[in-house]
Amino acid sequence: MTLDRPFNIGPFQSDVLNLSRWVAALLVVIEHLRSLLFAEYGDAGRLGPIGKAFYFVTNFGHQAVMVFFAMSGFLVGGKVLDRLLRGNFEWPQYGVDRVSRLYAVYVLALLLGCALDWIGYHHLNELGLYNQIRPSHIALIDHDFSQDLTVPVFWVNLVMCQTILGPVLGSNGPLWSLANEAWYYLAGPLLFVLLFGRKTSSRMVGIIGLAFVVWFLPGSILVYALVWLLGAGLYFINGRVLLPLWVSLVLFGVSFVNARLLWIPNGYITDFLIGISFALVINSAAGGSHRILGHVWSNAAAAFSYSVYLCHCSFLIFVVSWLFHLGWIDPSRSPTPRLAGIFLLVLLAAYVWCYLISLVTERQTSRIRAWLGKHLIQKLGIGV
Repeated sequence: MTLDRPFNIGPFQSDVLNLSRWVAALLVVIEHLRSLLFAEYGDAGRLGPIGKAFYFVTNFGHQAVMVFFAMSGFLVGGKVLDRLLRGNFEWPQYGVDRVSRLYAVYVLALLLGCALDWIGYHHLNELGLYNQIRPSHIALIDHDFSQDLTVPVFWVNLVMCQTILGPVLGSNGPLWSLANEAWYYLAGPLLFVLLFGRKTSSRMVGIIGLAFVVWFLPGSILVYALVWLLGAGLYFINGRVLLPLWVSLVLFGVSFVNARLLWIPNGYITDFLIGISFALVINSAAGGSHRILGHVWSNAAAAFSYSVYLCHCSFLIFVVSWLFHLGWIDPSRSPTPRLAGIFLLVLLAAYVWCYLISLVTERQTSRIRAWLGKHLIQKLGIGV
């Protein structure tokens, strides 16, 4: 199978993807911060319309991850399919691209997370966020994080086997989805090679590799691979718009509202609906020719969204523990204007923290990729 058209992403579609990337990361951050600073909805007492709206919009972190999966499938899986069907896909170069993207931020995120957790656990744990010394009733805090700050757990996370061979490292809960992502980067191309590979040897690699992946990975990771593959499948219709953008956006909004109101109580179906509707948004955006208002700022925010996702959680838990240590946070965490102000200040501090980390990590991805290409592909002779 060959294709004459290239895998092009136009300016408007690129703007939509970048907007989605940083907004999805923000949704994850604000859910975690709201969970840490404010009492859970059932314990918050009487709330007015603004308070109810605040709790409603700050509870979409998990759904935002489905957006990431579909977007990753489109951007990464789509490019693999394009190269494979054109006959120029090479595993070494693909490996360099993925490793440089994943690990540019990841190693430092693990080390900084460990450092913050160690300091917080030993010196700022009056609120009990690190080892649950008191009932916290915080959704983000569901176990004793102090037990997960070990060298073996660090290595399990370093090789992207958290939730498979061990827990996530310390308090950095969002790392669960990064393990999913990393394994989709392997499983997706193996499947594509099996289906579209031109050589029998390539297809055998696909069969053997996929058999190992299916045996090794837990069912939950395999199920969400369908969302990633859905995004990758957009490659075959990219440029042929199925629905007007406004229709896709309405469907996407309905899928998000359903996730909160539980019109469909099955969690997997809800997640798949979000993946499907966001895939439709990506497809519809291919028909646009203009730029999004404020696209320069939006694209800049997207440029460090990966650092935001990896580095915010341990930082938030540390800062909230520190503020409680200073007496700035009431143990009841009842919603007040003062606490809302603290919420905004901590949110801003988290973004400054993540942006500074991105300057020495995410922004250096191209340099890391070039170095890996030079030393692993050229010097080791594993290139094309």
